[in-house]
Amino acid sequence: MMKTTYTESAHTADSTESTADASLAMSGLPNRMMTAFEVAEFVGCHEETVRRAYLRGLLVFQRFGVRSRRFHPSDVLDWVRRGAPTRVS
Repeated sequence: MMKTTYTESAHTADSTESTADASLAMSGLPNRMMTAFEVAEFVGCHEETVRRAYLRGLLVFQRFGVRSRRFHPSDVLDWVRRGAPTRVS
């Protein structure tokens, strides 16, 4: 079996992707797809509010299995910037 070696550039990401990942890390969001419950905890609203948002088209989701949906952290931040109902602290 032959061993394949890769150059450093093959493993590094674009600077735009790393900038987006850095902003997500600073916001406290995980670097993975999130459930509706996790989104609700982060935003500070009820889980049903998250469900209503994606049913109305305000929050972008990905189908995960038959019944569940997952949300990308950048879409959640975009929803918050556009006026998601957040808990005032």
